[in-house]
Amino acid sequence: MRSKGTRTIKPVDEDHQIHDHPARANLEALMDQKLFHQRIKSERASAYWFAASLWGVTGLILGAFIGVYITLAVQQGSADVWRDNFIAGAAADAAQDSVNRRPSLLPGPDEQPAPQSP
Repeated sequence: MRSKGTRTIKPVDEDHQIHDHPARANLEALMDQKLFHQRIKSERASAYWFAASLWGVTGLILGAFIGVYITLAVQQGSADVWRDNFIAGAAADAAQDSVNRRPSLLPGPDEQPAPQSP
């Protein structure tokens, strides 16, 4: 036969006090150290992002200024070439317009060519 198997639960402390674990101070120090290292990593990452964005924006602005300067220098140096090309282009356009305004010397598609005598 089996016994009924009842057990009685005894209270651990009669005065209901909570006792700290002996290594609790070490655990808190460890957690504080982990939080400190996490904060340092976060601050370092922020500093890296700030430096990268600062250098990026500075490089972008310097690049724009240098690009404008080089563009102006090249334009000043090649102004004579551009002017000559512009004048030659304008002269070619004027000549083409002059030829287009003259009456055609060739017979049109409607007209019959004049017979040539041999």
